Amino acid sequence: MLLKLTVSNFAIIRHVVFEPCNGLNIITGETGAGKSIILDAFDLILGARADVKSLGDPNEKCVVEGEFALNKDKFEAFFSENEIDFEELTILRREINVNGKSRSFINDTPVTLQVLKEIGLRLVSLHSQHENTQMNDRDFQFNLLDDFAGNSELIKNYKTQFLVYKNTQAELENLKSEQINLIKEKDYLEFLINEFEQVNLKLDEEAQLESELDLLNKAEQIVNVADQINTTLIDSEASIADALTQLRNKLRPLESVSDLSKDIVLRLNSSIIEIKDIADDSLKLKESVIYNEGRTEFINERLASIQHLKRKHNITEFNELLVVSEQIADQLFNIGNMDRKVEDLELALKQMYLQLSTLAKSLHSKRVEAADLLKSAIENSLKSLEMPHALIDFSLELKSDLDDYGCSALNLLFSANPGSPLQSLNKVASGGELSRLALSIRTIEAGNRQLNTLIFDEIDTGVSGKVADTIGKMFNQIARSHQILAITHLPQVAGYGQKHFFVGKEVVGNSTVSYIKDLNKSERVDELAKMLSGDAATEIAKKNAMELLKV
Repeated sequence: MLLKLTVSNFAIIRHVVFEPCNGLNIITGETGAGKSIILDAFDLILGARADVKSLGDPNEKCVVEGEFALNKDKFEAFFSENEIDFEELTILRREINVNGKSRSFINDTPVTLQVLKEIGLRLVSLHSQHENTQMNDRDFQFNLLDDFAGNSELIKNYKTQFLVYKNTQAELENLKSEQINLIKEKDYLEFLINEFEQVNLKLDEEAQLESELDLLNKAEQIVNVADQINTTLIDSEASIADALTQLRNKLRPLESVSDLSKDIVLRLNSSIIEIKDIADDSLKLKESVIYNEGRTEFINERLASIQHLKRKHNITEFNELLVVSEQIADQLFNIGNMDRKVEDLELALKQMYLQLSTLAKSLHSKRVEAADLLKSAIENSLKSLEMPHALIDFSLELKSDLDDYGCSALNLLFSANPGSPLQSLNKVASGGELSRLALSIRTIEAGNRQLNTLIFDEIDTGVSGKVADTIGKMFNQIARSHQILAITHLPQVAGYGQKHFFVGKEVVGNSTVSYIKDLNKSERVDELAKMLSGDAATEIAKKNAMELLKV
């Protein structure tokens, strides 16, 4: 139950505090004063979308806060599931920053908009005159019937599986389309893979071939340099090795003269050994390089084949060719396995369809069972609203195909007058009849969902006189078990309120702002008198207003 609603900087509202009673709360006011704006603000803490246009002053943030008295047994599980501390006095808050971004809180704990919506659905039912036309909508009719039948878990399970089914259908269609395209490309793909198989590429092969080709092209130069090294170092009369040997031999008799002489002899010995090793390696280098014209030609041809493949597939790195080759092979493999994949998906779809059909038939049976009970409840409610001959029918037929609501075809039919055939609402119901039907439906719906707070925004549009008084009585009756907030323009309805709030507007500085006032008995008489006679509250109108209030 709503205890308090505080709104700051929302549209033309600067700061409003609304504290309704437990029973029937009436809200009236002049056109454009902000009655619906207050409900729009209320919508924010129930999870509605928000943007920077909601701000009254674009330089200040908007804050909407609602205090609710909650039943622990009903709400504790929800709070636990969402890791929020439960409090019997719970505060929902919504903040819209100057950049249009919003934040949501439950008991000062940040929550997602989805969580705010979920708790909002458990707290409040908000209905406006514009929703009357929604009664022709398929979604409205199915939701109404399923709520009454207690199908929430069953329909949730069905819709989850149906979504999987539709996604699998889409996957199958994409697979078949891909199969057709791949089959068209099969011959070309096989040609491409044959090219790769003929070349038989190996990892990093191009770099190795280029290195080997470079070696072969420089073979003669390497042989000449190797010969020069060997000749200079040891294979000549004036070789470096011989020269060092002679110097070492001359210094050897002088080794005992000093440690330094001995050290030089040792280093000369090492140098002579190193020079001979270098000469030996130069001979090995010479022997390892054998110019092979056939090998050179083979490498050039292979490198040309590699370049051809790189140009053909528009790539620059050699190893990317290996990736392309694998991709082509995978495509061909997929073509080969596509039939099996299609068969597997078709089998899976058949099994899903059987499961969905079972669920859908169960839903249909529960709807048929609930339809008669709901029909009787609505017709009885309409009788109390001066529509004793009104008939309603939830026409249900079992379809052969499935959709997102199962296998039921549903049409809500209505007749307001005796002898008139049952037809769709948009063909037979007037504005006043729609209002009374909507009120009946919403009342039954609220009782079925065990909601504490119901909000009606001019749902009594299109009625007057005795019917208006009857609606007021119904509001009063409902208010014995529910908190009602009703925006109305009918004095007959307003007279039944336990509390009466007036929404007006005034100029503050250079701005027009809304305010809300809890009227006392005297002020209520004046307001009802104005509603009865216009702007001027005449004595006769006041007397009538006092009768409406029974003051």
